[in-house]
Amino acid sequence: MSDTNPPPNSVTILYGSETGNAQDFAHYLGRKLRYYSLRPTVSSLDEYDPRKLVTETRYLIVLCSTTGQGEFPRNLQKFIKFLLRKRLPKDLLNHVKFTTFGLGDSSYPKFNFAIKKIHTRLLQLGCTELSARCESDEMSPEGIDGYFAEWVEKLVPALTGQFPRLFQIDDHTLLPPEYKIDVSPDSADVASGEDLALTRSLNLHRGRVLENHRITAADHFQDVRHIVIESDSVLLYSPGDTLALYPPNDDRSVELLLQLQPHWLAVADKPLKISSDVEVEGGLISQEHMTLRNLIKYHLDVSSIPRRTFFGLLFHFVDDSTDDGKREKEKLYDFSKLEESEDLYDYANRPRRLILETIMEFETNLKIPVEYIVDLIPLIKVRLFLIASKPSPNSVEIAVAIVEYKTMLRRIRRGLCTKWLKQLQPGTPLVFSVHLSNISFGDDLLEKPPVLMIAPGTGIAPMKSLIEKEAGNRSLVLFQGFRETQKDYLFQSVWEPLVQLSTLQVYNAVSREAGAKHKYVQDRLFAEKDLVRSLIVDEKAIVFVCGSSGNMPRQVRITLVEILRGSVTDPEQYLLDMENGGRYIQETW
Repeated sequence: MSDTNPPPNSVTILYGSETGNAQDFAHYLGRKLRYYSLRPTVSSLDEYDPRKLVTETRYLIVLCSTTGQGEFPRNLQKFIKFLLRKRLPKDLLNHVKFTTFGLGDSSYPKFNFAIKKIHTRLLQLGCTELSARCESDEMSPEGIDGYFAEWVEKLVPALTGQFPRLFQIDDHTLLPPEYKIDVSPDSADVASGEDLALTRSLNLHRGRVLENHRITAADHFQDVRHIVIESDSVLLYSPGDTLALYPPNDDRSVELLLQLQPHWLAVADKPLKISSDVEVEGGLISQEHMTLRNLIKYHLDVSSIPRRTFFGLLFHFVDDSTDDGKREKEKLYDFSKLEESEDLYDYANRPRRLILETIMEFETNLKIPVEYIVDLIPLIKVRLFLIASKPSPNSVEIAVAIVEYKTMLRRIRRGLCTKWLKQLQPGTPLVFSVHLSNISFGDDLLEKPPVLMIAPGTGIAPMKSLIEKEAGNRSLVLFQGFRETQKDYLFQSVWEPLVQLSTLQVYNAVSREAGAKHKYVQDRLFAEKDLVRSLIVDEKAIVFVCGSSGNMPRQVRITLVEILRGSVTDPEQYLLDMENGGRYIQETW
């Protein structure tokens, strides 16, 4: 262990986050600890140099979600690789006191698997527990917020008790921003343009849209798009991998936000510099193009639902010199408190209210300093889509359901990324990356096993990739769910010739069509139970389930248990063993 002394009152808060929940909780905790005069460092696990665990870290807090098949989020892959090295000495971290918080969903088979593994490994390396691990459950009545509040209530006294002479700061005091931002108001304007998104700094692929057409009927309630992208560089991917896209805000939303804060508008196109490191997927646009306008357009998610950390900072910027201002400030402050989770949910989540709309609602008494904009508004996260094409070195396909609905406030909501994708014309340039998965379909085996595919809706995308790659090379059986044959039977024209050649078997479940015998994929599975049982038990097939999370994957699993009952000693354990052995693969969202 190094003799390097850490900064006084320092605490390290690391998160592994796929959707942003763990990240938000980490920043909320970091801000709370700052009011106890502690000095927290908040970072994603991959952005934190693991060597600092040995040289600097004394108090460690890890928050992590679990994704897919009990996998780690993408932003801790490097960190976990370091942590799991077999040659690390058992006393490497015996100077570290730690605790962990897991964000999980008990409807998934490997509930909170990631945080359990991290916690166990830290103990193996000599860490001692500061307070107990907490495994939250999104499916529980109290939700993740309830678990988090209880965990924080125990963590804070355990942590502050480690430091003598701490003093508590009133939480109505505005602390300095975490990210240092400087604007040059006297400099010449910086040009804006649609090509700025192509100047991102990481090693991303550049390409252009080849095709973008609707594959559901014009009168169907949902617009599903088949998008083909041509790449300027060589692509390497396999079935089960994902395509990452980086959507910008539309110009109308950017301009509206600037108009709501007139002091921003005055410097919107002036050179802007961010001195502190900012974790931006895809990299910040090049410094010579950095302005407030471009920062908002390409990096700040003004169309997201505001989280607790947003309100915890926003209330500071309300002018409370009037009665209205006082009421608004108190309302925003209340939304930032853990014990007011239900009020926050009713205001923000239930009506799907946007950050842009929130700022609009309070604009009269609200003046947000430019210096706090990155602290206040979350960064746009990468959007991931399962690849829908067989491996190709120069092109990639996705199937995208356009998100568009009415809220309880009777406002039209459109997904940031799908709204952008819908209007992309052939020839439009874009940047993207390919994210490799840990999914294996037994390609390394001497004899390739059959694959039993179960896919409602756009869950069909990776099935198309696998079918196009493997048709004729192994037994492929597809159970596909949709509403009406003439409206949303996706990729029917792809399956038909393969079925005629007997290289693919397709069994459909049609939920809204008169006379259809089987409404849902689990119904069709049970109707074909002899085939399903033979594939799983006798032929050792790989089961691949893909689609929306919630009821579908649970019902599919229950149905498979019933189908296997009588053929194996313990059906539940049999499926669990399949899962642990990579034969039961579930990709849901």
